[in-house]
Amino acid sequence: MKQLVKIIVFMTVCILGISVLPWAASVPVIRVDAKNKTGKDIGVELGRLIIDRFPDIAKSVDSYLESYSSQDRFNYIVRRRLDAVRSSVDRRYRDEVDGMASLLVSSDRNKIGDGVLSSDEFWFFQLIPDIGRESSCSGFGVFGECSASGGPIVGRNMDWFTTEALRGIQAITVYEYEKNVLVNIGFAGYAAVVTGFNNRGLFAAHLDSPMGLPYPDPPQRMHSAVFEIRKALETEGSISRAASLMRRQRYPFSHNVLLADTRDVQVLEQVRGEPGRLRSAYSPVRIDISWDKPCQIAVVNFFALRGYWNHVTETCRWRRFEVLAVFDRYHKAYPGDVMKIMLDTKTVCYDSIFRDRTVQSMVFTPEDRKLYLYTVPVSGVHPPNPVMEEVKDLIP
Repeated sequence: MKQLVKIIVFMTVCILGISVLPWAASVPVIRVDAKNKTGKDIGVELGRLIIDRFPDIAKSVDSYLESYSSQDRFNYIVRRRLDAVRSSVDRRYRDEVDGMASLLVSSDRNKIGDGVLSSDEFWFFQLIPDIGRESSCSGFGVFGECSASGGPIVGRNMDWFTTEALRGIQAITVYEYEKNVLVNIGFAGYAAVVTGFNNRGLFAAHLDSPMGLPYPDPPQRMHSAVFEIRKALETEGSISRAASLMRRQRYPFSHNVLLADTRDVQVLEQVRGEPGRLRSAYSPVRIDISWDKPCQIAVVNFFALRGYWNHVTETCRWRRFEVLAVFDRYHKAYPGDVMKIMLDTKTVCYDSIFRDRTVQSMVFTPEDRKLYLYTVPVSGVHPPNPVMEEVKDLIP
């Protein structure tokens, strides 16, 4: 009997790309008790937990910043952009970052590559998507009659420039509040959210969408997209309410937010300087692309809604998603099917969905709050057959 169980498990892994083995993904889970605590208290506790797991985290972040930016560019961004965005971050989040900084920061000199962190360097790390930008992510979702369970299944690839130092501090941070739980999938010490979900099944992921517009200069007071995503996950439980919160703010860069709840998957397309617009699986798209896929939706690094101009020529991954979106009432999707899509390496024109620079690839099912996750090894070299593993017990 035991041998039969082993065979079934092995076949499930091979066929669906799912790891149902009793251990979680190798990425560490940092759990912080945020009940009745101030932002500063949360930050200090989180800082202690992080140092215990990553003793050299300050050196790791500094090393990443050195690879990410020249000193001159860093100085310019700090001088011209940092405060304009940092000042808009909610006080409790600023206090949390400063609480972590009280343990991680040991220099008042902004010198990247010196092995230590200053306060500005630590904040630069927090706000990279808002002041420096990272790009090239993608996502896919199915729901309704296209889903075997009837509930949404959402996939997300994060394709950031990373270094060995940054890959070495990949982590999941779980904030346990009085009533809400936030799961932040990213890096240790990173308080903003590029990918996350909550105990109510709301999922959100940030994707850059460059439009060729220059950064506002002189800088205006702009909101941080990644901290607004965190706020939405800590306060809302549905796509509509999360989008309503985020769409009315002003942001430095245009971007997409992939959103899923227990009923649907949609994309908030947020053009800089304009109110965000929600795109559903049934929204009309630009005339230079096509999407006739009921109960399925895809997102890459451009705006797809009709009315936006063609600001990019990169449609390779979009076209591949369109080919792979084959689900309907007779051919329903399971989580393993979406995993296969997100791990797809077939090159269309010059690009693929799963890339050499993919850092994290995941599938989330909002109804049961299950997360399946692949994280790139510290070496940065993907194994021949990447597998997503279920990360269990994230929601108490």
